[in-house]
Amino acid sequence: MKFVGYYRVPPVRGVFFSPAQEERLLLLGCEEVFSDRCLAGGVVRPGLDRALAALEPGGVLAVPSFHALAGAMVDLLEVILRLKALDLHLVVVQPAIDTRTDPGLFDAWQALATFNGERAMIRSAEASMVAKGFPRPSAKAAEAEAEAEEAEAPSPEPTSSVDSPS
Repeated sequence: MKFVGYYRVPPVRGVFFSPAQEERLLLLGCEEVFSDRCLAGGVVRPGLDRALAALEPGGVLAVPSFHALAGAMVDLLEVILRLKALDLHLVVVQPAIDTRTDPGLFDAWQALATFNGERAMIRSAEASMVAKGFPRPSAKAAEAEAEAEEAEAPSPEPTSSVDSPS
């Protein structure tokens, strides 16, 4: 099983790699280490693509931290789901995470990705409704509507228990 490292370098003028991060990954046992330089204009990660291409199913991608893997939660979710789809493992130095021994992390991230997608869909629908002139209901209006629906609902018939003489 191949073990490769990856990290992102902050967008600092003149800094193209981080010897400290690279050394940390090599000491961890990485055979190769790949890196990308963060760009202010967007997410371009040819180093990550090369790192993933160097791995076969069952291989391990090691990173010093989640931040070294991605700069935003959405990007992190995307990368982790990509690892799962490629049947790769993830080792994070800080916090100590190793999906070879605890594969449940991928399921947790899948749930977060689903939540994030649903959240985006709901926000988009709300924005569309507002754009069409439908006001977003206030909490009080929603509560009053729920109470009105409750009041209109038929109440269950009272049951009477008649004691029969013995």
